[in-house]
Amino acid sequence: MHSIQHSAFISSMIDVIDRGIHVVDANGRTIFYNQKMREMEGTGDIDLLDKRLLDVFQFHPDEQSTLLQALTLKEPILNIQQSYFNVKGHEITAINDTYPIIIDGAVLGAIEIAREVTAVEHEITPHKKLSSFDHWAGTSPLIQQMIAEGKRAAESDDFLLLCGEAGTGKELLAQSIHLERGLHESSFIGIDFRSSSEERSERFIEELKSNSKKTFFMGHAEYLPLHLQKSLAERLLVEKRKPREEREHVILTLSEDPIDAIQSGKLLKELYYVISERTVFVPALRERKEDISELVQYFIEQFNIRFQTAVSGTAGEVLKLFREYDWPGNVRELEHVMEASMLALGTENQVSYSHLPHYFRLKFDDPASSMPALDGSAFMVKEGKASQTLDSFLHEAESYYIQKSLQYHEFNITKTADALGMSRQNLQYRMKKHGLKVKG
Repeated sequence: MHSIQHSAFISSMIDVIDRGIHVVDANGRTIFYNQKMREMEGTGDIDLLDKRLLDVFQFHPDEQSTLLQALTLKEPILNIQQSYFNVKGHEITAINDTYPIIIDGAVLGAIEIAREVTAVEHEITPHKKLSSFDHWAGTSPLIQQMIAEGKRAAESDDFLLLCGEAGTGKELLAQSIHLERGLHESSFIGIDFRSSSEERSERFIEELKSNSKKTFFMGHAEYLPLHLQKSLAERLLVEKRKPREEREHVILTLSEDPIDAIQSGKLLKELYYVISERTVFVPALRERKEDISELVQYFIEQFNIRFQTAVSGTAGEVLKLFREYDWPGNVRELEHVMEASMLALGTENQVSYSHLPHYFRLKFDDPASSMPALDGSAFMVKEGKASQTLDSFLHEAESYYIQKSLQYHEFNITKTADALGMSRQNLQYRMKKHGLKVKG
């Protein structure tokens, strides 16, 4: 069969599969991409063939594409839940099984089979199961303070602003406040402005006129276009003039400090003033690491029910690593790590280091490794103090590594970004941070 016909045959064949299929060559360029994956990732009519993965999709700074990881590691990466952004800036979340394609010992590419978790475009639908305050795990002062503030907020009909990093649980807090107010689960409706089109965001704002006595949850308000933020502020001012008992319940979230968001132009000052009748801050997981053991046990119990398993707990080495890690993805990241670990358990009943996802293990030294510790001379100390702070050392090391990579790749941004496993935008941001320029 002619190569062009052969390629068309394979493309037609994978288009009928009800799973997302994405195949790249050894250089990370797309060679097959089926219709289901196109629907999941919201790429529309964009031609992805022969395009570099990182020129089309953007990944969080602390994560790397599982397709590119499979190429580098030369081993399958299974049951990994991954979030990333398409070319339109919409977030996609999928569970991926990724395999390197190895023939005669050479890695020729990689194939990813994706199961949808969240589509790019959801209809506005009520939540069916909500989390109450009883579902919150943790006894740290910060989380107890947040719960107390949330319950006080539930006693009023004030508009609410919930602030906290991505993955901290702002939507769960909104659900808890909704239920604490004695409202029915079906009257909680939500939207995430990160993955919403302007048309759908506008329709959602229009719903506020319906006098339906619902809770309108609006996630990541900093992603709402400014002209729609203005429309929302005007709509909320109308609601504010109503008697409190006739108001719609409105809860907005931000993933950064509201003052910083206003100063950077992401948040309209008028919207902040009208929505912030009451503000609750959701703490980051790194600020309440004493809650990690309880959160881990909570997730074990939840996944035992879902997977019909009987996992009893985690090895001490795992909890030690968890307490050392800063969790940039917060509680959501911990949940994903525990889910992947329990799927890797097989017949065992305790999560150990070997069950942790491969990408997560790469962040640490193997506790069972026989590699000797660094000699003391590798650490420069003067009069009992390190010669420079860790942040200063890491800043210099990153700058040096990026500069050498740029030189090696003749200052080609795309090739350097591919080699470093990051997007062009991420590399350009870091170059700007370190004052590095491409030679003209």
